[in-house]
Amino acid sequence: MSGLDKITDEIINQAKTQAGEIIEQAKKQAGEIQEKETAKRIEWEKKFNSDSEAELRGILQRADSKNRQSRRMALLETRNQVIDEVIAEAKTKLTEQYGNEERFKIIREGNILLNNSIEAVFESEMQTLRDKAYEVLSADDV
Repeated sequence: MSGLDKITDEIINQAKTQAGEIIEQAKKQAGEIQEKETAKRIEWEKKFNSDSEAELRGILQRADSKNRQSRRMALLETRNQVIDEVIAEAKTKLTEQYGNEERFKIIREGNILLNNSIEAVFESEMQTLRDKAYEVLSADDV
């Protein structure tokens, strides 16, 4: 083997050694990058899962709240309907029983107009009647 062959073999061996070192360094850097990115992905995945679970809980709570509110509104509407029917029935019975008596007439005493009609009596007492009826209807809820 000539001197030139020895030099070129030495250069090739050094190049192979350097190339091996470069490849090893690149593999090491690639591994570190992969570890960092995997850690970031896992962290992002945990955050995403946590955020989505919190959002899901919020959606479920809002749906449950809306459901409860709808049930309360339906119950309130039914109670109001029952109260209106009872008051109308009471008004009808009073009208039938006392319709022609002076008790429920509109009377003028000088400049003062006394409206004692069934409509006026029920109108002035409507909220009190509704409150009492609602109290009776709500007694079993307590």
